[in-house]
Amino acid sequence: MAITRDDLVVFKPELLGTSDDAGGQRTKNPVRSGEINELFTAISDIDHAVSAVDIVKCFPALDTSGTETLLDGHIFVSQPPTDPLVSWLIAESDLLDDESRMTDMVDILQGSVVAGQLVRRGLIGLLAGQDSFPRSYLQSSYQFDGREYWANVTLTKGQIICISVEYEGNANANYPRFEHFCEVQETVTGAAVGNVYFQPPIPYDTPDSNLNINGESGCTKLRFTSQNDGIKFHGVSRLAAANDSSLIEVDNTTVDMLPKVSSVSYTSNNTISGDSGATASLATRRGVFTARHSGRSTYTISVNDMLYNEAWFAARGIIGAIPAGFRPYNSTIIGLADSPSQTVSITNPDAGTVLGETGSIGFEYYSTQDYAIYTSSSAFPANKQLVGGTVTGSVRFITNTENPDATFTMDANGQCIDDLDSRVLGTINILTGDFTPGDEDYRGAFELVNYSGFVEDSTGTGPVGVYTTSFTLKTNSPILESFYLTVRTTNDVLVSGSSDANGVITGTGVSGTIAGTIVTLSFTNPCVLSSLRYDIGELVDLTPPPELYGLNPLRIKNGGSVNIFNAWTPITIEHTNVQAVVNPTAGQTLNVRPSARFVDITDANGASLWTIDDANYSHDNTTGVVTINSNFTGFTAPFVLSDSIGEEALVTSVEGDYLQLASELSHEYPVGSIVASVQNLGNLQARVGAVRDMSAWNNNWDQDGTNATGSLNSVDYPIEVNNQDATNEDWVLIFTSATAFRCVGRRLGQIATGDTLNDFAPINPRTQAPYFVIRSGAFGGGWNTGEAIRFATYAASKPAMLIRSVASGHSQITTDRAVLAFRGNES
Repeated sequence: MAITRDDLVVFKPELLGTSDDAGGQRTKNPVRSGEINELFTAISDIDHAVSAVDIVKCFPALDTSGTETLLDGHIFVSQPPTDPLVSWLIAESDLLDDESRMTDMVDILQGSVVAGQLVRRGLIGLLAGQDSFPRSYLQSSYQFDGREYWANVTLTKGQIICISVEYEGNANANYPRFEHFCEVQETVTGAAVGNVYFQPPIPYDTPDSNLNINGESGCTKLRFTSQNDGIKFHGVSRLAAANDSSLIEVDNTTVDMLPKVSSVSYTSNNTISGDSGATASLATRRGVFTARHSGRSTYTISVNDMLYNEAWFAARGIIGAIPAGFRPYNSTIIGLADSPSQTVSITNPDAGTVLGETGSIGFEYYSTQDYAIYTSSSAFPANKQLVGGTVTGSVRFITNTENPDATFTMDANGQCIDDLDSRVLGTINILTGDFTPGDEDYRGAFELVNYSGFVEDSTGTGPVGVYTTSFTLKTNSPILESFYLTVRTTNDVLVSGSSDANGVITGTGVSGTIAGTIVTLSFTNPCVLSSLRYDIGELVDLTPPPELYGLNPLRIKNGGSVNIFNAWTPITIEHTNVQAVVNPTAGQTLNVRPSARFVDITDANGASLWTIDDANYSHDNTTGVVTINSNFTGFTAPFVLSDSIGEEALVTSVEGDYLQLASELSHEYPVGSIVASVQNLGNLQARVGAVRDMSAWNNNWDQDGTNATGSLNSVDYPIEVNNQDATNEDWVLIFTSATAFRCVGRRLGQIATGDTLNDFAPINPRTQAPYFVIRSGAFGGGWNTGEAIRFATYAASKPAMLIRSVASGHSQITTDRAVLAFRGNES
């Protein structure tokens, strides 16, 4: 029997809503096409005020009475919500099954961040509500050559860690097992003094390191977290530019599954010295190569003034050169060699097809005309000064034999900051290179071992001024119009400036721009960078409490900002034209695109007028002519005729908002065309898995035993199923006598009893028809009490998890809908 549109149905689960019991098995209740609030409830005023996340389950199914096959059935969001504050996602996971309830689906979504590598066992005992522990516990032990060593651990601001209580045996009433995921509040390294601060606070008391539980001590543990890619998200975007190639640009490739709640934070009196970006303030020369052949993707550039020493740069984390020109994030620099003269190549796979004759491609680098590398073992060069942020060195503590050496980084003011605990170890005169030790600390007296860094030209004995500089802001999401700076010239004149919303900086004696987080400044008079101070505001994403959405943002990768397109995942591209059908009468004709893959007429309520017998309209695929066959009695005007062109494609990589496809598109699609990520459900057909018999059944679903005396003849009498009534389940028939047995499902439990003398057809209460049928002739004889027959049935459906996210804000849209599309090919 041919498969028609009517045979593709999305069924509801046992329970819709947000309760812990929502979800469950497939019902016979279909999601009615064109109706709103069939899966998700309406968005309330509270949802709009505080934001919301809703999760529902549904079952795309091939609903026929036979065993037809829908090849590669797939679903996608074919129409995004009109409301910009609302987004839809499909979450794909192998852990989602027919039985999954809301608690299971939440666990699946929260499974992308899990407890990982052990950092420290025997963490200090913590009290419920505590939000810190001593930095001295940021040490991890390891064994080498039969000896135990301890290494300091660094945690960065915003890093997610896990504090857990772990032990074997029975649960302890005072200290239950749990995992607490929390966010580090500031970057910190293991040290003798200070604390590590985290949020949210610990929810329960934890045992101290020497407290014994079931013969085990050190049960409070600190762990890194790992990201698990076992879940994939599918969403919908729009084409940002007309395209028929293999590289397409879309409006967005990520969606906030957890709505972002942002706040404005202001910081003042910021500097560009030390760890706040001094290295980024270095001026660089730009080498730009202009492409002359659009077919090339690799360009060779001769550079005679590049400062680059591979070992020295790598040891200090300094990047010798960065791509520039056309789409630099897609470029790669190869062939770097030590200074002073080299030939460098840069590759850009997009340049060959997109760059054209007028574009440019190249890179920025440190020039030998501006900088040189200085090491303290040499005499300090004349007319030079050290560049803060590039100078690194070490000191040795004279009496401390356990940890005699400490490394430091010099800031723009000459202060040598201990890399371990941020203490000031001394100062270096940036004009002479002389090192002056600081005060002794708990480690005792120390002496300079060596240091090295960049030097640049210096004139005179006073402050050295610059006419240009560039540095990185301390914020990730700056509010550009809040930027305000002051700096003093070498003559001690105050210069000030501010930025507008476009990042254009103007002021007295200063101009510049802000691009992203990079500030570039030009001064009319030489200015002293160490005197530069700036104020800036930024948008800070707040971490909502888990109870707000029922999901813990610390357990979800990137705080809930998820990729909706992934490499090696299919997408569909669709463009739909619509036209009004006015006063429909039999015999009336309309024209749609001959290349349309889908044509439909819908009424004011979104109900489709399509029927298998073309009672309301018919469509000629070759000519594109649509013929009206009735006056649409029973439907509500106005009527809309829509035709869609589209195709599927394979994404091979995602770069920013660009999708690289495995091949070129067969059509040119206009701006605004739908681009949706597809979840492939696979072939949908009811079927029976392997049948095996067992001499005994011990309730172990994952293990088979020895063969039984009897045997089910499933060759001559195959177990019968159909697409409408079969379910995804593991079954066992357990014999209670030579002829009688009971039927148990792994998830459904015991559903019926039967015997070998009659056909066995247990009823599916969802459909009031049999789950499967075993003919009596299949059983034969020779069965003994306790023996069992095992097999699995597979439904012509798969469960799917949908997520609706509502961001906080005011919306003028009162009626909104998103459309879930379900389709496949007939076998």
